[in-house]
Amino acid sequence: MTDPAGPEPGALMEPLALVVRAHHDDLTVVATRHGLSTAQARALVALNEPMPMRALADHLVCDASNATGLIARMETGGLVRRDPAPGDRRSKVASRTPAGTELALRIRAEMRTVHAALEALTPEERKALLPLLERLGQLLTR
Repeated sequence: MTDPAGPEPGALMEPLALVVRAHHDDLTVVATRHGLSTAQARALVALNEPMPMRALADHLVCDASNATGLIARMETGGLVRRDPAPGDRRSKVASRTPAGTELALRIRAEMRTVHAALEALTPEERKALLPLLERLGQLLTR
């Protein structure tokens, strides 16, 4: 018999942790294959639009100096660039170069472990999962 109230939030933690861990491990393998750290790959994927360095550091959950170092190494490799922020020339905005955009798309496409698991879901399961993940993401980014 199923509980009409649904599972307690604590019962969802371990399955969610398994998904997050699989995503992280998959990203790490793909990033390493392309000569990037996991943090660099996360930054590259996050830059689908220009982002102030402070916002990028917040996204990566690191100090601004760490984000600056990550971006500087990727800038040297031609994957990103930093430009003065509009209205505040002391601040910088990071954005992907065309080569960085191509690599970010390749990284996502090569994350086969996660893709295979999602592909194993039925179309109905994926349809049901998407709004739940979107809602959870909204709640986590408040």
